[in-house]
Amino acid sequence: MFHYKALAASSALVFLMGGTAHAALTADQVWQSWKDAAKLAGLEITSATEANSGGVLTLNGVTIAPPGKTDGLKVSDIILTEESDGSVTIRPGATIGADGGEAGRLAITHEGLELKAREGDAGALVYDYSADKLSAIATFVTDGVTFTEEPAKKVTNDVVVNFDDLKGTYTDAPGTNRTFSMDIATSKLAYEVKTDDPNMQMKNVSTSTTDDVAMSFKLALPSTLPLAEINSPAGFGKALEEGMAASFTTKQGATTGTISQEDQMFPYQGTIASAGGEGAFSIDKSVVSVQSQGGGLVVDITSPSVPAPIKVSVESMVMNLLSPMKAVDAAADYGVTLKLGQLTLNDELWGLVDAGGALKREPFDLVIDVNGKTKIDWPAIIAADETGSQPPVPAPETLNITEIALKVAGAAANATGAFTFDNSMGAPMPLGTADVSVTGANALIDGLIKTGLVKEEDAMGVRMMMGAFMTPGSEPDSLTSKIEAKEGFQIFVNGQRIQ
Repeated sequence: MFHYKALAASSALVFLMGGTAHAALTADQVWQSWKDAAKLAGLEITSATEANSGGVLTLNGVTIAPPGKTDGLKVSDIILTEESDGSVTIRPGATIGADGGEAGRLAITHEGLELKAREGDAGALVYDYSADKLSAIATFVTDGVTFTEEPAKKVTNDVVVNFDDLKGTYTDAPGTNRTFSMDIATSKLAYEVKTDDPNMQMKNVSTSTTDDVAMSFKLALPSTLPLAEINSPAGFGKALEEGMAASFTTKQGATTGTISQEDQMFPYQGTIASAGGEGAFSIDKSVVSVQSQGGGLVVDITSPSVPAPIKVSVESMVMNLLSPMKAVDAAADYGVTLKLGQLTLNDELWGLVDAGGALKREPFDLVIDVNGKTKIDWPAIIAADETGSQPPVPAPETLNITEIALKVAGAAANATGAFTFDNSMGAPMPLGTADVSVTGANALIDGLIKTGLVKEEDAMGVRMMMGAFMTPGSEPDSLTSKIEAKEGFQIFVNGQRIQ
């Protein structure tokens, strides 16, 4: 299910620094804008004391929480200073955090955190922010799972996130669609995550350090729709129709990290490194899109449960997903692209299954690249999932198999094709052809027999299937096949009807 509730929650948070800019801002105006924005988000921001002298507003004991509650986010003090250029400089105090008791705690520390509120274009309120260092430390518990009659114990989680040379901009632009945007840049992003699950007698620790991280987030919300209404299937669909949209982009440099696990079944420790990558996500009333690419991944793991070290490397990785958000009257584009390039395993790991070297230890490659047009209504599917009613069935119209390819242990399989679909009978009826080619299959089977992973009698059945549905190609140890889908759900392979 698509988590529209998470999107609504993030929308509430960005309201906290909202408001409309004036030609020359005052500290009182900024403080009042926070109060107004908090109210729109169902929150209340208060201070124990306020003092304004000479254009400097000092707030002590600031709390952000639901109305009537006192256990929200607390800031020891905030100083707002009016500048000669019409901006307001904001300096939070050293103590920032929240204490939820047994549920969890949050502490934020910083060196040199400073924000500057100023007027942007068309009445937008802009915050420029920077910090030499910023750290967030969170401790919280989650529900555990047990397979005994004893009550499950809580799982403890500790998270530390550190930013170095942090800087960025936050913008709140008024209009028919109120638009919030945030840019974040940091020379180094590091985290450490620890979990302790007494039910499974398992402890996990992971660390990561990433260089040169840049992120950009943008959210548009219709001014005509109360924020609280988005937190429902109907409200989510209505918000999309009225202009709600979100986008996120990220780019990062090299990453290094560690992983470890203590338990009775599979204890391990290891390292992870990657050369960096970039990604993007966007959603609006027309389309939802995810794009991600990276490379240079190397994973090293050792475990007393495995008699050899495990080293896996991947030269390149790509994932692109595209779908219409709502295409009811006319079909719209969809697509899936997955690429895994040059995945290699170390010789020690190969030796566990192929000590004699019967298999070719060549890199693995995988490509899935398909696209087409379809009718689909994701908001209606989300609503049906929430209410338990029958969801609308997607109606694909075309499928283009640009490439499906797999290379493994010296063998290779490739497929291309194109299909249309007749949806007049309820279930989509495919019409079209696909061409499949395979090379090195017999050599791979021979190698698997030598390793003992496959028995001779089992291999014979596989060879018979290949002979029945594929024809010899032009090269040694190569096979081809043509798959045809015809009227009446008929399926032909090399002219032979199989359905």
